[in-house]
Amino acid sequence: MKVALTIGGSDPTGGAGVQMDIKVFQALGVYGVSVVTAITAQNTTAVENIHPLSPQLIDSQFKALLNDINPYGAKIGMIYTSEALDCIIENCKKYGIKRLIIDPIIKSSTGTELIRKDTLKKLKEEAIPMAEVITANIPEAEILSGIQINSKETIIEAAKTIHKMGVQTVIIKGGHLEGKASDFLYNGKEIHIEEDEKFSGIYHGTGCAFSSAFLSFLCLGYSSKDALKASKNFVKNAIRNAMKLGKGMYLLKI
Repeated sequence: MKVALTIGGSDPTGGAGVQMDIKVFQALGVYGVSVVTAITAQNTTAVENIHPLSPQLIDSQFKALLNDINPYGAKIGMIYTSEALDCIIENCKKYGIKRLIIDPIIKSSTGTELIRKDTLKKLKEEAIPMAEVITANIPEAEILSGIQINSKETIIEAAKTIHKMGVQTVIIKGGHLEGKASDFLYNGKEIHIEEDEKFSGIYHGTGCAFSSAFLSFLCLGYSSKDALKASKNFVKNAIRNAMKLGKGMYLLKI
């Protein structure tokens, strides 16, 4: 069985973060392991507190885990501090992690900042060039590229700008645009678009579910284009079966 590593924050609702990633890995037949970067206190209505773990503790997790288990691929989610990102970059290089997916977690669905400004700068300059794939929604792509996105043409422009940072493949999820939910993949040579229906409502953890599904499908031997289509379909089904367990956002059913 292939092993997938998630590197990110803990979400006590189980609707996002490493908890969501591991549920997705398991659902898709991949064994999930994790390195936690931060503990959050949150529910379906708000993120109430963030406690970043020390670089020493993050490094210790990497050492204990990767000296014993070799993951086929990894995804980076919530990082928060530049010290944590330095530790992640060092360990990804040290252990030769391949198939690195970056899900650039910048804000929560409820608007809380989940990465510091200095960390975001380091992410763009040092982490993204290491990645095989980056999966960004429109607000994240706007921040990374500096381009205001209001059309398919500006999505493509932003994807090309992010690609110049050194990542092999850029995926921009177009759910924030009017019309169909269109996801764009740019690999430096061509644009590939997957379109599907859009759902009303606010759903927690769709970005986490998508990126962890994408990594899972890569682990299972899918091409990037096929992984995009399969991940989009996986998240669509999770949204269709979403549950209203709390007072705020819907939680995906994996």
